Amino acid sequence: MQHLDRPRPRCYHRCMIAVEEALVKLRSLSADRSQRVLAMIEDLAELQALEDKRDVEDARAALAEPGEDIPLEQLAKELEI
Repeated sequence: MQHLDRPRPRCYHRCMIAVEEALVKLRSLSADRSQRVLAMIEDLAELQALEDKRDVEDARAALAEPGEDIPLEQLAKELEI
């Protein structure tokens, strides 16, 4: 699969500010507490990666389903939403 450079999200600057603020707060914690916080962050990142992988697998399975595609507008009209 070819890697595509994606543009940064519009909130990139705000996100980076939030990361820097979190790092400042993390530095103020004791070494033991900061290690526990970092471990939790790593666990959450791993969970997010697993969810993303599952989403991709589900999307690929949906695309492989037989039958014709139904436009979203038609489906919404049929479901009255």
